[in-house]
Amino acid sequence: MLLGGEVGARIFGFLATAYLARVLGVGAFGQLGFALAVFAYATMATKFGLLAIGVRDVAQNRDRLPELTGNIITMRLTLGVAAAILMVVLGLVLRKGATVRGLLVVFGAGVVVQCLLLEWTFTAVERTGYISGARTATSAVYFGLVLVLVRTPEDIMKVPIAFVVATAIGIAVLIAAYSRLYGRPALRFDAAVVRGLVRRAWPVGIASFLTQVHTSAGIVAVSLFLGDSAAGEYTAAHRIVFFVLMLDRIFQTVFFPVVSRYAKAQPDRLGWLIGASLRMILATGMPVSVGLLLLSSPAIGLVFGAAYSAAVPVLAVLSCFVLLSLLTSLASYSLLATGRERRFARNTAIGVGFSLCGVVAGAALWGTGGAALGMVVGETVVLVLMGCDLLRIAPPSINWRTAVPFVASLPLALLLLLLRSWNWPVAAILGASAYLALLLLGKGVTLSDIGLLRGND
Repeated sequence: MLLGGEVGARIFGFLATAYLARVLGVGAFGQLGFALAVFAYATMATKFGLLAIGVRDVAQNRDRLPELTGNIITMRLTLGVAAAILMVVLGLVLRKGATVRGLLVVFGAGVVVQCLLLEWTFTAVERTGYISGARTATSAVYFGLVLVLVRTPEDIMKVPIAFVVATAIGIAVLIAAYSRLYGRPALRFDAAVVRGLVRRAWPVGIASFLTQVHTSAGIVAVSLFLGDSAAGEYTAAHRIVFFVLMLDRIFQTVFFPVVSRYAKAQPDRLGWLIGASLRMILATGMPVSVGLLLLSSPAIGLVFGAAYSAAVPVLAVLSCFVLLSLLTSLASYSLLATGRERRFARNTAIGVGFSLCGVVAGAALWGTGGAALGMVVGETVVLVLMGCDLLRIAPPSINWRTAVPFVASLPLALLLLLLRSWNWPVAAILGASAYLALLLLGKGVTLSDIGLLRGND
């Protein structure tokens, strides 16, 4: 159910993005991309690691759900107001023009509104169907409002309004479901609970914020150093990659509560769980990364049009980011589940430092493609650091089946290379069919792997 809901939500969101890219034009789309990147930074600051700690605590003791819900909402609203004020100040300081300043002000209101989202509570109790429904409703409403309200580049200010309204509807859906199941959520401020949350959450919060900095650094750097049009081209490639990374979000939502329970109740089986998860990540991430790399040109043309052709090399570079991000999530959430918040924060800080240096230097030397390369380098550093720590704590169970996705990707790549100039949709279908056949024959992923990931013995 989570997969279907996430796919539906991502499709609506992606359609809205493609529509806006064509209607607004490259320059205005770059302005919107910059404002959304700042919004993402502010949103992550309101989470401050609280949601991850809340999920872990509730997964291990569900009786704490009402107490943690009320305190976390109160803390997030406080942080949200502060973040919104900072966005307004940033709009006044930056020399980005009246349009960007206006976008930052309205998106600042969205930062406060999204603090009421209760997705994390349903993740913790593993009732993800409600999350799927809320995400789908939010994205569908957003897409509909964008189609109705935005017809020319001059309508750009209506985009954040549509976003805030759609987010409020998703919030209402989740609050209604939560109230029916657990009682109406109420604001709370229990000093002891808040101190405990802050003490454990701050390393995660800093690391998560730095991760978001890393994720959106390319858009921000390109916008500041290369201008709005270059930012629009970079944003186009970025949006395709992060549409595909719905896989990462689904994995995080499913995996974290399960690995948290295993870490407490069955620590001796962590290696088996992580090994099964690794096989599933490789089975899904490998073909996606290969496909994006070899079909970057038709993908950009199909979604955004010829005006965004300069985004093709950016997408080719960022294709590697998909698999790297999935593997990083496996290692980092395993560390969090076992209480290694500070190692998580340290590794993230080091990787983001490499990323920022790489993005800025890459943008200066090689333009948008260089900025994308800096992101990939930073993610690689984070993965190596997280992976080394994970190997010391709970080495994954690895056997010959772990190599099957790599072998199955070879005919996929060969078919795409040989047939893409003739008919790329046919090449994609044949390549995917060959990959799936070899994956299943080689037992790269089995039903028992899926059951283990879901926490079933």
